[in-house]
Amino acid sequence: MSNKRLLFIPVSSPEGIGEYMRSLLLAQSLKAELTDSLDIHFILNKHTTYAKKCPFEATLLEHSATKELDSVCDFIEQFKPDVVVFDCAGRAGHMKAAKKVGAKVVFISQHAKKRAKGLKLNRINLIDTHWVVQPDYCIEPLTWAESAKLDMFPLAHPRNVGPFVPFASCEQKRDVLNRYNLVSDGYFIVNAGSGGHILNNLNCAEVYFKAALKITKHTGLKAVVVFGANYNKAIPKSDEVTCLSSLQGTEFLALMSQAKVALLSGGDTLLQAIAVQTPVVACAISKDQNTRLDHCVNAGVVIKANLDIDEITTKIAQVITEPFYSEFIGKYKQLDSTHSFDVITTGIKNMLVGDRL
Repeated sequence: MSNKRLLFIPVSSPEGIGEYMRSLLLAQSLKAELTDSLDIHFILNKHTTYAKKCPFEATLLEHSATKELDSVCDFIEQFKPDVVVFDCAGRAGHMKAAKKVGAKVVFISQHAKKRAKGLKLNRINLIDTHWVVQPDYCIEPLTWAESAKLDMFPLAHPRNVGPFVPFASCEQKRDVLNRYNLVSDGYFIVNAGSGGHILNNLNCAEVYFKAALKITKHTGLKAVVVFGANYNKAIPKSDEVTCLSSLQGTEFLALMSQAKVALLSGGDTLLQAIAVQTPVVACAISKDQNTRLDHCVNAGVVIKANLDIDEITTKIAQVITEPFYSEFIGKYKQLDSTHSFDVITTGIKNMLVGDRL
């Protein structure tokens, strides 16, 4: 029996890495389970920092896939995938090409604006499954118009499947603590997203590093600062702070799950921290993060701060003070525990192997 073919087309821009990392983790998990019976391919923008490091075969484009309709459609026709995963990406023309070769089409969205793209009328009968990687409390409900379209037309119904969290094993947790000479709950973790965000002419990763220096002096906790793959300067050397360029997804989750507290942006890592029940102070460092962050604040599961070192330090100190700290963690235990990593991995595997499971 010939190998099944799986194609990933994530949003691929120089500024962002979250969608690629989600697709990469899915690909690695599925490859580990299905071993030699699966051929995996990516379509990426060659100008991103990660494109040439992709461990799977990849077609590299001059622009994002969205801007290269014909070349992407030609590749789909040639590769003949069994499943195509569009992660916050994909034009209707791409999806038509996938359906033409008999592929199942998966669309992953992560906020209301991207979700709406999956509900455009030119997607009728093109998307087989639409997963939204947000918990219910963190995304606006469907609008009246969107609900009406779903009632009237054969569009895939968006399903909220929770945050995307590839949980670390006990062994991975032990290894990462030993590697960086840390003890559980004896440190805090800091990450400002991909490392390339600029707000008010300030590099957010550098502001977070300076905040980490102040927090560790104020609290006595060790600091681990992950600058991000898109940080294009030399990583600082410090006796007080462990500075890392980037980490693999499960390594990062292993560190975050054992940290006393996290200082993050309003991106995907925010929901990951909530899922592993690590209290969070977060700043919105891009426009699209404000809504998500506000939803989390309203749910009582994150403390919001402005991009100001003194304010960040004060709020971290507030979070780790009892009884506030224990009450904060108690709120996490009341949340829906659904996590999209398991849902999506199992769903795609079922599409690939069907009744052979």
